Amino acid sequence: MKSDSDERTRNDEVPVGHAVARLLDIAGAVPPGSISDVIDVAAEVLGAVRGRVYVADYALRCLQALDRHGPVGDPHLIEGTLAGRVFATGEVVVSGEDPTTLWAPLSEGGERIGVLELTYHEWKGEPPANLVVVVNMLVLIIVSKRRYTDVWHRTRRAQPLSDAAEAQWDLLPPLTCSTDEVALSGILEPAYDIGGDSFDYAINPGRLEFAIVDATGSGMPAVMMSIAAINGLRNSRREEASLESAYRQVDRIIAEQFGHSFYVTGQLASLDLASGVLTWINAGHPLPMLVRDGSYVGELQCRPSIPMGLGGPVVEIATQQLQRGDRILFYTDGITEPLSSEGERFGSDRLADLLVRATLDGVSATETARRLCMNVIAHSDDKRKDDATLFLVDYTGPNIS
Repeated sequence: MKSDSDERTRNDEVPVGHAVARLLDIAGAVPPGSISDVIDVAAEVLGAVRGRVYVADYALRCLQALDRHGPVGDPHLIEGTLAGRVFATGEVVVSGEDPTTLWAPLSEGGERIGVLELTYHEWKGEPPANLVVVVNMLVLIIVSKRRYTDVWHRTRRAQPLSDAAEAQWDLLPPLTCSTDEVALSGILEPAYDIGGDSFDYAINPGRLEFAIVDATGSGMPAVMMSIAAINGLRNSRREEASLESAYRQVDRIIAEQFGHSFYVTGQLASLDLASGVLTWINAGHPLPMLVRDGSYVGELQCRPSIPMGLGGPVVEIATQQLQRGDRILFYTDGITEPLSSEGERFGSDRLADLLVRATLDGVSATETARRLCMNVIAHSDDKRKDDATLFLVDYTGPNIS
């Protein structure tokens, strides 16, 4: 590593090819779980005197600095800070003089994982030419390294995580993902004490397959049902079974493992990315909302099958033709049912209005999901009695005439 005197005088960035080679060298040389050494090298090749990564917490409310042991220093709130602005917008921000600080977003496949802070004592007036390449390489290395250590997970905790939430977060896929045809984002609350709500997805050749579920009960028993349901759906999906077969498989699993008085509501869906045809089953769940051309069209209709675990038939497999730019919001009842201190429900009308506003403002799927959830939290003064989960799908594929 560089000495302190080397760091004080460093101001020249390294050419792209050498920068990538240097990062790959250090990634292969350091222990599997080491992240901080890679961050130091990224700062070096970008000509900065110091680099630091801030990690988004589970609730997506703050950004916490990471060192080799875990969280360090005070967190930066996402609302109202420069680091939070970079995280929310995905833009690079430069501030200050002597030193100058550059903030760059860290994301992978659309998933926002945090922010990189770079400190410069001599600023050349514009970001380094190799910034994008080096940051992208840094993200890929972080994603691969964080699997081997608890340091990343410790840094994500703004407060203690319950046992049930620990299990639920390990079950989840990345919260966000985007391709040329679709962008999607999910979020769970209360993030540190989530119970039986969950979602899952996979982007397979030509198709997005996903589900949102809500297991009856609370705490670890509900999480165990949710885990059983999600893994049953994954098994069916990976076996290329139909939606009806997936519904029946989860119905059987819940009944056999938990008894006939327990159940899981949910929606199982498949979106053909080329044609825009959405096919789905509604298992006793609130109907999803559709926003088209900046206006709320209404709820997508599907006659409900009874919740999985209660032994009922599939009543309807619904289809919906989507158009380019359509935005569909799937959610659990914990989103619309919270009460304010005055006893007013959050309600579906308020949810639809906020969804339309975010759409008209051009807010990304990722940031829209976060903002919607923050509005639910603010409405209820963070005193919800039920889990609240949403899953947002933006269809950006071919226009269908």
